[in-house]
Amino acid sequence: MDAASPTAAAADVRGLVERALFAFLEDRRRVLPDAEDLLIELERVAGSGGKRLRPAFCVWGYRAGGGTDDNSIARAAASLELLHTFAIIHDDVMDRSPFRRGSPATYRQLATGAFRRGADRFGVSAAILAGDLAMALAGELWWTAGFDGGALSDGARIYHAMRAEVIGGQYLDLLAAARGHATPEETRRISVLKSGRYTVERPLLIGAALAAAPDDVRDALAAFGAPLGEAFQLHDDLIGAFGDPNVTGKDADGDLREGKQTLLVALARKAATREQRATLDELLGAEDLTPVGAERLRAVLRDTGAVDEVRDTISSLLAQARAVLDTGVIPSGPAAAFVSLAADVVPI
Repeated sequence: MDAASPTAAAADVRGLVERALFAFLEDRRRVLPDAEDLLIELERVAGSGGKRLRPAFCVWGYRAGGGTDDNSIARAAASLELLHTFAIIHDDVMDRSPFRRGSPATYRQLATGAFRRGADRFGVSAAILAGDLAMALAGELWWTAGFDGGALSDGARIYHAMRAEVIGGQYLDLLAAARGHATPEETRRISVLKSGRYTVERPLLIGAALAAAPDDVRDALAAFGAPLGEAFQLHDDLIGAFGDPNVTGKDADGDLREGKQTLLVALARKAATREQRATLDELLGAEDLTPVGAERLRAVLRDTGAVDEVRDTISSLLAQARAVLDTGVIPSGPAAAFVSLAADVVPI
């Protein structure tokens, strides 16, 4: 499957969420004319692609809980897409990633004006502000979604926890890269915090909370979402090391150059020979990493068995998620949508 093509379940909510999102951003341009450049950039980033996975899981979590108000859930789910826009803008600044979804990262896009001096510094500073604005607007969109106070407050507990988790996970990710090492257990904790919960489990539970879903449905959604979310990040780590930039829209060697301490790297280091460990120490995280050096790193990841072990872990996590759907606790319509969404999360 093409990495950019949505499954039916994601496509079902894409139009719903995008109408709410872009109508909101257009309205903000009228209210905040001084921030128009930043708002135009947010529209560009939000409109540049992506599978809308977080909004899709939110909407289908809502439907699994019995929710029926499409207009309100569209606005709440669009808030998650704006939050994701904040995250990827700041992530590209921190990782110095030049591209996102095949287009210039925000810090590069905003540095292309007619500046006499300091264009690069301006681009980074403006990108930070654009990300901050996305987070602020995500909160505004959330609180004006149209749900009653009880449901909105219940969902807000999870929403706020998710925001803190993704920031904490990103910090741990940066810290591990700066230290140059992490245990397999530490890398899995980072994967869960910075992406796993934020992509699948929390959006599901936010939707369920907004629908006032019964506890057994919420528990089933959490049990389904947790392993699927971790599988998503482990799969993304494989793509980060071995993906085709023409498909991913990202720098092919970016994760290796940044020294990302993923489960893939931790397992390779654990199984490496002295010579292989020396290659990891020399090249992983090297700012001047060449394509030849990147291929040497990939060879170590393959030859140590780390790639196969990560793939086995992904398969195990997917089996755990599928087993939850087989219990029948989640209604059949949403359960079928989750099967479809799982194929978008981890294309098999």
